[in-house]
Parts: sequence; structure tokens; C-alpha cells
Amino acid sequence: MKRLARCLWRCGCLAVLGLLFSTAAAAGVLRLNPLASVDSHGQLSMLRDPEGRLSADEAAAAPGWKALPGAVNAGFTRDAVWIKLEVQRPADAPQQRWLAQFRNALLDDVRLYRQDDTGRWQLAVHSGEDIGREHWPVDARNVQLPLTLESTEPTPLLLRLQSRNAMSTTIGFAAPEVYAGTARREYLFYGLGFGFGLMLLAFHTLFWQMTRERLSAWYLVYVANALLVEFLTAGLPQQLLAMPARLSDLLLSLSICAGVAIGIRFAGMQLGTDVQWPRFTRVVVRAVGLVSAIAVALVLAGANGLAMQAVQGTAMLCIVYLIGAALWLLPRDQGQARAFLVIFGIYYVGVMVSFLRNQGWLPAGAWTDNATAVGTLLHLLLMSMRLNRRYDQLRREKEAAQARLVHVVGRQNDRLEDEVRKRTADLRGEIEQRQRLEVDLRAALETERRAKQSQVDFVAMVSHEFRTPLAIIHTTAQQIAKNLDAAREKTQARCLNLRAAAQRMTALVDEYLTSDRMEAGQTPFQPRPCERDELLELFEDLVADWPDGRVVWQGSHLPSQLVCDPGLLRVALRNLLANADRHTPAGRAIVLDVVPAGPDGEGGLNIRVSNPGDTIPHDEVPRLFEKYFRGRQAARSPGAGLGLYLVHQIAELHRGQARLDSAGQDGHVRFSLALP
Repeated sequence: MKRLARCLWRCGCLAVLGLLFSTAAAAGVLRLNPLASVDSHGQLSMLRDPEGRLSADEAAAAPGWKALPGAVNAGFTRDAVWIKLEVQRPADAPQQRWLAQFRNALLDDVRLYRQDDTGRWQLAVHSGEDIGREHWPVDARNVQLPLTLESTEPTPLLLRLQSRNAMSTTIGFAAPEVYAGTARREYLFYGLGFGFGLMLLAFHTLFWQMTRERLSAWYLVYVANALLVEFLTAGLPQQLLAMPARLSDLLLSLSICAGVAIGIRFAGMQLGTDVQWPRFTRVVVRAVGLVSAIAVALVLAGANGLAMQAVQGTAMLCIVYLIGAALWLLPRDQGQARAFLVIFGIYYVGVMVSFLRNQGWLPAGAWTDNATAVGTLLHLLLMSMRLNRRYDQLRREKEAAQARLVHVVGRQNDRLEDEVRKRTADLRGEIEQRQRLEVDLRAALETERRAKQSQVDFVAMVSHEFRTPLAIIHTTAQQIAKNLDAAREKTQARCLNLRAAAQRMTALVDEYLTSDRMEAGQTPFQPRPCERDELLELFEDLVADWPDGRVVWQGSHLPSQLVCDPGLLRVALRNLLANADRHTPAGRAIVLDVVPAGPDGEGGLNIRVSNPGDTIPHDEVPRLFEKYFRGRQAARSPGAGLGLYLVHQIAELHRGQARLDSAGQDGHVRFSLALP
């Protein structure tokens, strides 16, 4: 661990030094590439307009232009920033249409000027958050300005930028086809990253409900705030929800202000400063909270730049304080400080790089723009692993203490028995009483052990059922990334799918909590008459959870009414389909056959799920519906062996039957669920 910490520190120092001492290149003509995106590093000149009143012609002729060594990086400023450059389309490039790309998703006003035949500068295209997403020339999370280059001669361009947030951005140029490919990969990365973040939130919500630990509750708040900051910084809510700039900037600023207070509190708990220096820690936490409150007031008053500088400066001081405390505690604790330096050091390096970039001390670029996002993702992952390991360690220590207690009690009882044998027969009643107490104690310990095992089994059950909504999240994210030019309504519908999947994950938690209460004797089974339309909607929703063509629904002749618990029925059918999906080759279909049990289409329902797959071994057939049983074929796919068990339990609650109709001898495996 020490070696890893030293390695991370050296790499961070080398990266910062390399960025600080990067040299400026001479401005020249930026040659475009039809096959790749081209950054304008070293080809830009910048002019500050403090009043923001210069016209394009006045700015072009004004003195004070300075060559930029890299990207645009003016820090927090209300000044209008003018950028001048020349671009040239290669003679062998057929493309005349290009895109000017701005990596910062929080730019408020971006204008592109070009010279007319008389040499005067004319506004060519206008974008940015201040004009509203519906008026952007290109629908993207960050500003993309279309540019037509008819000539192969160098073309001078003039840009005007303004932002209430940090004026830091990389300017690049790419053909639309190149941008489309890059955007797909970018959206896929964001989809996976934020999907992982949502999974962490769901898992630790359940974890906190089980443990009720104060540290777990703070971690939930910590993760939620970090995800909100990164989500808004990436510009995704602004694009997907058409969020106004004022609202997004307000939410982002308030989240950053709150994040400093939350971060110092959570980091102190993790490092143990509240135990080592309780009074000093309280002073630090209250001081940071006061600064955050003042920053919130400044944000509400419109002084966003001043608030962010105060918050980020305070954050840097907090990082220095925490790192110093960790280094001081390093030789004095049991490895807690060492783990803190690794887990939080990754995050702090990203924060410091972003802070130095926002202040204009480091150039903007791919590494500095994404340092916080990457550091946050790694930090949250390592922190989650740390919390789980800590809980497991506490559990083992508790079990060891209980074992020692039992041993001590046993030895005491032995001594008491020896003394009793030496006493008169009048004391035998006391001996018997002590023995009964011992039996009660052992019974209580056994009851507690069973409760612990039930908690472990519950977590395994929930983990098994999370896979279906997570697959929906993954598939929908891929669809969004692959179809960026889709209609706005389709994109919004897919976003609704993501939200619905997350809601289903929450519903699964509720369902398994209900199952736990069922085993405790509090039966949640609530059958009621369900009309044909409700049953039809239930089956259509189940089929829609899978990719097109994966599940084929046959036999839509449903009874006019069926007495059942629709929630539990949905759980049973989803588990049957999920089991079939895991054992069905790609490109093959699962058949869902629904047939009324009665002769007139009334009186019950027979549901059959059939899928092509390998033959189930004969010796495994009798155990398929046992709890936690997983056959040899299931070892190749994830699962906890709970799906078919839940189907069987739900069928018995409905006084029905779940059975295996075919083990695959005819090339298809068929399960059926019969409801009276």
C-alpha cells in the first residue's frame, strides 16, 4: 500500500510539473484533418474584453492580443474573451462542412464571426446556454458550431466567449462523421459511468437500511452529491431535459458549495480525526460549513465566480489539512491513514488539477478537463470496497467476541459445576437453574447466527434480481450512444426507459423486503381480481423489458378475470424469462406462451416459457426449484440460485404449480406456471 501511495504521488507531481512548464507554440494556420479531430493548441490568440462591449471589428483591430500556449484558460471571469485563429481545409479533403468543438459544457455565450467580401466581421453562428438548447445549431451536450469551408485557402475566424463558470475550454475541429463516432463513445462512457454510480447508490441504500450505520448514511449523501456535480458538469441534464442555464448553474454551484462541507465531514470520519482531535475537528467542520453557507448566499446573490473561488480555495486548504493529518497518523494507526491516502489521494489529485485549471494555472485539455470525473469514479469505487470490507471486519470481530464470551461462560460453568459437586445436595437446585440459563444463552446465540445468515441470503437474493433492470440501463445507454441523430422524442423515451429501470430496481428492493416479512410470518400476499386489460398490460411490459425479438409472446387469449397478486406474478414471470435468457444463445428467441386453463377461456391460466438450450442433467431436475441450487450449466453465468425458487414459492401462494415440462431432450427447455 505504501509503494502504491508513493507511486501515485510521483505520477501526480510529474503530471502537474509537465502541465506547468509546457511551452507555448507559435501561432499559425490550423490544418484540418478529415479523419480525426484536431485541437487548436498553440494556434490561438486571445484578447480580454472587460466591459464586453467591443464589436467584432473593434476586437480584431484592438491591441493586446496574446498568443496562447494551449487551450483557452482564463479562470473565473465576467470578461468577454475573444479568440482569433486561422483554419485551412486540406486540398484533398472533400468535406466542406466542419464542426468547431468546445469541450466545456457550461459556456454561456459562444459566437463565431467570419469576414465578408469587404473585410468586415459578420456573425456566422451563435450558441451557448444563454440562448436555450432548442436554438442550438447542433444538439449536443457541449457547444458544436457548424463551419463551412468552401476554399482550401486559410480562413481567419474570430470567436467570442463568455461564461459565469470557469472560462476554460479546449477548441477543436472535426468533420461531422468523426464527431459522430467520438460522441457515441463519449455517451457510452457517460452511460456506463453514471449507471455504475446509480448502482452504487442503490446498493448502499440497501446496505444502510440493513446496518443503519452513521458512516453509511454520510456515504450515501457523499455519493449523491458527487454524482450530481459530475452529471451537471458534463452537461447531460441540460441536453436531455432542456434545463435552463440559470437553473443548471444554480444547482451546480449549490452542489459544489454543499460538497465541501459534506466532504470534510465524511473524510474526517473516515480518517478518524473526530476521535484523534475532537475539538479541533469540530472547529474545522463548523468553519468550512460557515464558508459554504456564505458561498451559497453569494451564489443566490449572483456572485457565482466569487463564491466558487472561495469554495475551491477552502477545498484546497481542507485537502492540505487532511493530507497532513493522514501523514502524521501514518505511523500511529492500524492502516487507516494509509488507506485514506490511497482512496482519497486519487480524488484529491483530480480536484487539485481541476482547481488549478479553473484558476488559469494549468492549461485546459483532455486530462485536466476529465481529471475530476475520473478521480471521482475511482474514488467512489474504492470507497465502496473499503466500507464493505470494514463492515465485514466488524462482523468478524463481533462473532469472535461472541465466541470468546461463550468460551468464558463455558469455563465459568465448569468451575461452578465443580464447586456444586463439593457442596451439599441443597445446592443442586441452583446448579440446575444455572444450566437452564446456559441453554437459553446458547439458544439466543444460535438465533442471532441464523439472523446473520438470513441477512447474507437476503443480499444475495437482491443482487440476483438487480440484473434485469441493469441490463435495461446498459442497453438503453447503448441505444442513445448509437443513435445520436434520433428524434428528440425517441431520445426522451429512452431516457424514460433509464428512469423506469431505476424505478424497477427500487421496486425489487421492496419486493424482497416483502419476501423477508413473508418468512417472518407477515404474509404480504394480496390477491385480487385482475381484469383482462390489466393482465395484457402486465405481459406487454414484461416483453418490452427485453430487446426486440428476444421474447416472442404467443397466445394472447387471456381470461376476462384472474384472481392473483399482480406484483408477485410479475416477479415470477420476470424470473422465468431471466432464467431462459441466461441459457439462450444470442440471436435465438424465447417463447412466452399464455393459454387459458378453462375450456371457455376462463378459470385459470397456464403460462409456458420455452427456450433453445442444452439438456438439463437428469440428476439436477429434482433440485431445480430448491433455494440456492445452481446446476453445472449455471456456473457459466452469474446468479444466486434464487430465481426458480421464487417462482415456486409464488406459485404455491396462488395455490398453483410451477414445474419443468421439458428438460431439453427435444432441443428446447420448457417451464410452466399454472394458476387456478
